[in-house]
Amino acid sequence: MKSSAFGFKEVSKHFQNIKALDGISLDIPLNSIFGLLGPNGSGKSTLMRILAGLIQSWDGTLNVGGKLRTSGNNEHLKDFGFLIEAPSFYEYLSAFDNLKILSRLMNINTEAINEVLDTVNLTERANDKVKTYSYGMKQRLGLAQCLLHDPQILILDEPNNGLDPSGIREMSRIIHGLHKNGKTICISTHILSEVDSLCTHAAILQKGKKIATLELDEKYHSYTTYLIQSDNSQKTIDDFKKVPDFQFKIIDDRNLILKTKLQNVTNMVKDIDPNSFDNKTITKQSNLLEFFNA
Repeated sequence: MKSSAFGFKEVSKHFQNIKALDGISLDIPLNSIFGLLGPNGSGKSTLMRILAGLIQSWDGTLNVGGKLRTSGNNEHLKDFGFLIEAPSFYEYLSAFDNLKILSRLMNINTEAINEVLDTVNLTERANDKVKTYSYGMKQRLGLAQCLLHDPQILILDEPNNGLDPSGIREMSRIIHGLHKNGKTICISTHILSEVDSLCTHAAILQKGKKIATLELDEKYHSYTTYLIQSDNSQKTIDDFKKVPDFQFKIIDDRNLILKTKLQNVTNMVKDIDPNSFDNKTITKQSNLLEFFNA
C-alpha cells in the first residue's frame, strides 16, 4: 500500500446552519492523481479551500508528512501548489512578466519561469499579453503559477471547468506529465468520465460526507458499466440470470446498472429479450456510476 502524501481526519465545517463537511476522513496516496468527485454542494471545494488556508475555522485535523495540523495552522502551504477557482493576472502584462512578479515575491530564481512555461506548453506565447490568451491558456498559466516554487503536491479545483475538448486534452496531458515526474495531484470534479480517464484513485462525496473511496486499478478498468432502461427492472434481471458474469444494481423501476467484463453487451441484450430493448435503452457509463446509486 502506498504511503500517504496528506490526509484529513474527521474534518467538519459549518456555514451557519449548513453542514458543508461532516466528519470526513481521507488519505491521499503519495504520487497519486486523486479525484474528489461529487455534485455541487458535496464539499469538494470546501476541503480544498481548507487546505489552501482560505477557510481558517474548521474542526478536525490535517496530516501532512506525518505532522498534524489543526485550524489556523498553515505551515504546510509551502509544500503545496493550488489552482483554486479561476486564476487572476495582470492582463496588460505578458505571461512571463506576471510570473516574474510572483517569483520576486516568493524569492524564486527567475530561471524557474521558463521551466514552468515549458511544462504548461506556453513557451511560444510567453511574451504575449495575457489579455490575448484564451480561457484554456489562462488556466494553464494558473497552473504555471502554482508550479513556480516546485511543490510536491498540487491541488486543482475543477481544472477542466469551462474548457473546450482540446483544452481538456491539453490539461490532461500536462497533469499526466506532472504525475509521471513524481507529483501528487488532487483534483476536484463533478464529471465521472474525467475521473475515469485521469485519476489513479478517487473519493466520492455527497452532502458533505464521504460515501466511497476506490483505486482505479486494472481490476476496476476490467469491467464496463452500462445504464439499462426498461419497462421493468426486476424482469430484466430475471431475463439475464442465464448469462454469467453480469452484476446488477436497481436504481428504480425502469433503470438499472449492469456491470460486466463481457463485450458486445448491446447485441447480447437484444438477443435475450429483443422485444424490450433497442440500441437506445442501453448506454455505456463510467464505472463510477454504481457508487452514485449505492
